[in-house]
Formats: sequence, C-alpha cells, structure tokens
Amino acid sequence: MNGRVALVLAALALTACSNSSGPVPAAPGPAPAADALPANGAFIGRAWVSTQRGHPQGSMIVFLPDHSLIMDSCFEAYRISEWGVAGDNIRWREDTIPIEASITMSHPNELTLQIVGQEGRHTYMAASVPYVCPEMPR
Repeated sequence: MNGRVALVLAALALTACSNSSGPVPAAPGPAPAADALPANGAFIGRAWVSTQRGHPQGSMIVFLPDHSLIMDSCFEAYRISEWGVAGDNIRWREDTIPIEASITMSHPNELTLQIVGQEGRHTYMAASVPYVCPEMPR
C-alpha cells in the first residue's frame, strides 16, 4: 500500500476512534441533509484518478457517502472537505473558496466535473486496485 494512502487511512481511523469529551467544531462548508444525494450517485464511494493534463500526477478524489471528500495527489498534501448537493450539482469548499460543479458519467468508469464559472472540464477515471503513485519526475 502506498505510504500516503496508508497515512490517510490511519488518520481517518484515528479520527473515528478518538474519544473526545468536547464537541467537535463544525468545519465551514455546505451543510447537506443526511440523505441528500445527487440523482446519479454512482460516483460516490469510489476512488477517481485524474486524467487531466496539468494536474499533479496521481491526483485523486473520493466522494464518501458520509459527505466527506478526500482530495489527494502523489506529490501534494491531502485535503478532506465536506461535500453536498446544490440542485443538480455538487459543492464543496477548498480552503474558504466555495466550489460548485456538475457531474457527468459517460461510462461507469469515467467521471467529468464541470466547475461552475470555469470553461475547462476535470476528467477522472475509476482507480484500479491496487493503485500505486507514478514515480516523481526528475
């Protein structure tokens, strides 16, 4: 297993198992209803690897059913955000910037995000298991 993926999984496990006595502060971001899912939720619960030129190698996104969004790449720090539904679109925050996108799946293993207000599309393919990050270019 890739070291970065192991680190993410370990952090998630530690977070889930922590026995904090105080309330957990709410993270800024969308506040989706517990059952709010997009009409086509086939992208949820799968690891998606970017096929986009110009994205860091091994860029990956995972939309979890609990509305957590994991964004990672082989050579950058990972991010965990909250995602939600906005009409026919999905939304999340990157730092303090709200992002909204439409999702299309022309094939069960292909995902396209069209960010509202941007011209380019972000394309992904379902990650094969096991997946290992490519070597860093020298």
